[in-house]
Amino acid sequence: MPIGKTPLISNPYNRNKYEAKFLNHYECYECGYEWEDAYDCSVDDECPDCGVSSVSPHTTEDHPDYDPQEVYVVLDMFDGVISDVEVYLNNPDPFNRFEYDEYEDNGKRVFTVNINEQQLDPSLG
Repeated sequence: MPIGKTPLISNPYNRNKYEAKFLNHYECYECGYEWEDAYDCSVDDECPDCGVSSVSPHTTEDHPDYDPQEVYVVLDMFDGVISDVEVYLNNPDPFNRFEYDEYEDNGKRVFTVNINEQQLDPSLG
């Protein structure tokens, strides 16, 4: 279910659903048929008229209904295994009880989270 007004579409290469970020415009190189389709990327398509495959879009524009939203994703992890994922529209930690950092180490993205104990229990400060 989309958070904003952006429609969800199926990706032609897997069963996942994605936000329709782009509107691709096509013209078949075999029969000349023209069409448009919504995708999460600029992707080749199959002509709906003659069935020829690998037709590249001649133009790609932002989808008129694409409404990117800033969201907060909270992962519950233990020993590198994600046990729960929650998505919030508003900051779930407005008092900054948790501090996080993100950096790259040998080509891998590393995330660290530290608990600000003074914010959890002001008597500790």
